[in-house]
Amino acid sequence: MNVIILSQYDLIREGICSIMSKCNCTVILVAQTLKEATPLIKSTKINVVLFDLHQQNKDELLLIKEMKEKGISSKFIMLDFYKDKNIFIEAIKCGVEGYILGKSDEIDFLYIIEQIDKGKKYYDSYFIDCMIKGDTIGPERIKQLTPREKEILCEIGKGLSNQEISKKFCISENTVKKHNNHIFDKLNIRDRTQVALYANRCGILNFSDNPNISL
Repeated sequence: MNVIILSQYDLIREGICSIMSKCNCTVILVAQTLKEATPLIKSTKINVVLFDLHQQNKDELLLIKEMKEKGISSKFIMLDFYKDKNIFIEAIKCGVEGYILGKSDEIDFLYIIEQIDKGKKYYDSYFIDCMIKGDTIGPERIKQLTPREKEILCEIGKGLSNQEISKKFCISENTVKKHNNHIFDKLNIRDRTQVALYANRCGILNFSDNPNISL
């Protein structure tokens, strides 16, 4: 596993590098920004790009979104020391595969990295709990969905796009959009991220191999 660690702080870079050295990976250190690392990500087989995220460097999320649109296969993981819910939402929309709080212990951290490298997604349960706290959408609303709508809800929870869902079920994107609208109406939710979080809350996804939240 080839990993790039990005941070403007020496302590964070060195700390993560020390942890990562305990698993089977090659760590490439890049001192400043994702923009500087972009040529390396494009020209080298990089499995995971990990960097600390805060208000001063959140514009880098746009670069991640751009690289995703260009088909870059690297997985992106954010390390957040500030519990910033707004940045979390932005990161999800830009397509990051992982969002970890700085409080995570060493064992969990390495486990999460390995799972994301295998193609899974991970978002710290702190943010999941914050997003659904106080809402009035009970798990019983799942019963209102048709079998097909439940299947699509599950795929949304996994982070699949409408195009990917249409290919998986051999249906048109327009049909997927119609199902999405029905799901949103029945659950009284308008935001796709909220729908994914709802799928987590109701247990419609299988989290048996992850002690926290894995989409």
